[in-house]
Amino acid sequence: MSRVQVTKFRWFWVWQDDKQEAWLEAMSCAGLHLKNIKAFGRYVFEVGEPQHYTYRMDFDQSSGKDSDYFHLIQEAGWEHLIELFGWQFWRKEAGEGRTAELFTDTDSKIRKYKRLRVSLSSPAPAIFVIVLAMFKRFPGRHPQWFVISTISIFVLYILFLVVNLVKISMRIRDLEQIQPL
Repeated sequence: MSRVQVTKFRWFWVWQDDKQEAWLEAMSCAGLHLKNIKAFGRYVFEVGEPQHYTYRMDFDQSSGKDSDYFHLIQEAGWEHLIELFGWQFWRKEAGEGRTAELFTDTDSKIRKYKRLRVSLSSPAPAIFVIVLAMFKRFPGRHPQWFVISTISIFVLYILFLVVNLVKISMRIRDLEQIQPL
């Protein structure tokens, strides 16, 4: 028998992982348990009994499912749900008392955001070189609509990148301020 699935649309920015985790926890308390995430904020949930799960996200593109990273977290009782563009989604049944955390120290959280910042900014120079080379190689041979649309897309990408990098840097700064000396 196949289980009933529900799709919900919700957009989160990369620096809003705490809000995304809280929303996923609220969904599980309502009986909707995360099964998959698809493009453009489409969350697929399996309908079931309401259950209080704690959801946590980590950004790690380098570790495979057979790595020490995965084994360590799974041994701590976390269930790996999804990997999406380097984001690892973990779930654990919530216990009484303290909220379960993937990271026990602030330094680990800071490193997560620094990995994310590097990952977001690394394609920018290549994209810039490609756009520059395209116009330098064929000057004056592109229709005006193509030039305008290419430059517009590039400017939007740069704005998207700057906003994300600033917000992530603010999260890092906030974490560094609460860190004990």
